[in-house]
Amino acid sequence: MKYTIHYTLRADGPDGEVIEATVPEEPFTFAAGADEILEDLEAAVRSAGVGDQFELTIPADKAYGPEMEGAFAVLPKTQFVDEEGLDESVMAEGEVVVMRDEMGEELHGVVIGVSEEEVEVDFNHPLAGIDLHFTVQLMGTEEG
Repeated sequence: MKYTIHYTLRADGPDGEVIEATVPEEPFTFAAGADEILEDLEAAVRSAGVGDQFELTIPADKAYGPEMEGAFAVLPKTQFVDEEGLDESVMAEGEVVVMRDEMGEELHGVVIGVSEEEVEVDFNHPLAGIDLHFTVQLMGTEEG
């Protein structure tokens, strides 16, 4: 089953900062059971009827978990060298960097600090440590 929704996602409750929202001409569609959205949100959507609007708060520990101290790394700038040399553009604060761990798995991090020799990167999920508040309207369902 596919579900089409409009939603607004806010940080830390109904009056929190808007993190993300659909626009009328671009609702969000997902397939049930495909792990495309948080489990609690999917369960709430599946129990709603077409046209229903509801609010749901998912605590950080059931969403993307707490912010973990061990997910911060200070890396030498030499790790940002490619065949063209040192790429200063990826080292600006707020830039997303993609690196690989020892197993070859991709890790996405956000640059949070830059010094003359090093770059500090936060590898936490961007929504780690945040309670997520959704306002959702189920727009439609579709088989398959």
